[in-house]
Amino acid sequence: MNDSSIILSFYGDDFTGSTDAMESLTTHGLPTVLFLDVPDPSLLKERFSYARCIGVAGSSRSMTPAQMEQELPSILSKLKALGSDFVHYKVCSTFDSSSSIGNIATVHKMAQKVWNHPIWVPVFAAAPDLNRYTVFGNHFATFDHETYRLDRHPTMSRHPITPMNESDLRFVLKNQGVQGSMELISVLNLDQSEDQLLSILDHKISNQPSVVLFDSLTNEHVKKVGRLIAYSKEKNDPRFIIGSSGVGSAIASLYQGDKRYNEVSETSGADQLLVISGSCSPVTEKQIQWALSHGFEGLSLSFQEIVNASDNQTMKTAILKRAIDQINKGKRLIIYTALGPDDPSIKKNQEQIRKKGQPLSDSSKILGTFLGNLAKIIIKETGLKRLVIAGGDTSSYATRQLDIYALEMIASVAPGAPLCRCYSENPDLDGLELALKSGQFGQEDYFNQVLEK
Repeated sequence: MNDSSIILSFYGDDFTGSTDAMESLTTHGLPTVLFLDVPDPSLLKERFSYARCIGVAGSSRSMTPAQMEQELPSILSKLKALGSDFVHYKVCSTFDSSSSIGNIATVHKMAQKVWNHPIWVPVFAAAPDLNRYTVFGNHFATFDHETYRLDRHPTMSRHPITPMNESDLRFVLKNQGVQGSMELISVLNLDQSEDQLLSILDHKISNQPSVVLFDSLTNEHVKKVGRLIAYSKEKNDPRFIIGSSGVGSAIASLYQGDKRYNEVSETSGADQLLVISGSCSPVTEKQIQWALSHGFEGLSLSFQEIVNASDNQTMKTAILKRAIDQINKGKRLIIYTALGPDDPSIKKNQEQIRKKGQPLSDSSKILGTFLGNLAKIIIKETGLKRLVIAGGDTSSYATRQLDIYALEMIASVAPGAPLCRCYSENPDLDGLELALKSGQFGQEDYFNQVLEK
């Protein structure tokens, strides 16, 4: 290890995943700031010199390979140039991706070019803190207190954009186009002594793989994975890593052990809350239904209403008036586009997108951009101080409408979905408290937890 002030820099393939990664690092004792673009070193020195890790919140999970190839190489090059010990391409802990959307093989290929020589890349998708596990190469995730193989998971097997029909991550990567052989460090390997583990890793690297996939079932496994990745870096092998927020936990364990912050900052609850949701997850469905039955007001917007209002200022003004009137009455408001994966509006949305000859991922961009712009105007008009955005893709597009340039965690709410403070040159948005929630995260009363935190 060197004494670089920045230990780890990362790019998150969506915004909720990026705040998840920030939380993992921060709660393990490594102050982390999340930016919307790669920060200039002078900004880091002048305003964020205390940061040990920095992230860039992206949206590549909803991009085609061609879009990824256009956007990501310069970002990865800039992150590499920051001189951190590790550069992490952060993917969702459910490995959301496909050959046509969010293709992880595309990132793997870019890394070979950015690092200017063939490298083997550690891939680590497990995150036991989030109930995500990899065992003998197969990935598992917990839903409603039951743990499912990825291809049988109630949500991920039916994801509207990237349905997962394979649980062995080696086959997932191969099907997306990763070239070369892949090696596995299994849970049985991870139960060996450290000396034995290092010998096993050396042997597997000697086979010149393009990827080494790491299992993990426990937090003790996570720590061992961190030591293996650090060992490979000291041997001048890769410092580029692909994986979930478990990567942050693994790397942080090298520097801080089990030291954790109880709370990052003092928060005192909020009088009001605005929630905007483009999530189709059954978890978010339950959260919306719980909130609506416990005093929250709901404003349902169909995809067609959003498309029409995007092109019609009169319709947009009417929607804004309905929302602002509720906030001005002191209400807690949820603006949502779907209630769960079986909402009939989802198929209608997809049919409309197909008729226009557009990729299905465009629906996320349309919804997220509109909802983010809506939230920005509502905040300006009402002085609202706390906002939740639900849905990974929705968050990626909506947050970019808010005129903010960085976020920092201020409180844990639910694992993977913390409350953050926003930095903005716009006084209406600077200091906004924002929670970005993936469709899979949080208890039924999550929105109320954010309100009261």
